[in-house]
Amino acid sequence: MEKKLVFLGIGIILVTIAFSGCQEEATSVEKTFENISFDSDILELVNGSLDITKDKEIITRVEVTLYFKNLLDEEINVSYVVEFCDNNDNVLYDEPYGIKYLPAEHTEIQPNIFLFHGENVADFDHVNIRVLSYEVSE
Repeated sequence: MEKKLVFLGIGIILVTIAFSGCQEEATSVEKTFENISFDSDILELVNGSLDITKDKEIITRVEVTLYFKNLLDEEINVSYVVEFCDNNDNVLYDEPYGIKYLPAEHTEIQPNIFLFHGENVADFDHVNIRVLSYEVSE
């Protein structure tokens, strides 16, 4: 009887140890204000953030949120592109925004949100934002 209890106890301990390493990692979200590149004489990036969603340490989704300020004393229409890049600065996905109207010296209060998911998202490293063109409104 005593041997059966010892074997039962050892069996329970071994089963507990075996299952303790089998927990599935949950999806996590990291927030950062880094890894966003922007350079312009007409716009200022007032605030920018990345939300990186990972599943088992593999990136599955990237969302960038941007707020701009018009640095000019004139109303402008701006065309820019948001590029999601890998660590070699290769563009994995780009999202041309088109034309955006900004009043003189205006700071946006509504965010510009861009999403990258699907093919190649696991290779994501940083975001480049480039102003393509602008024109002064009349």
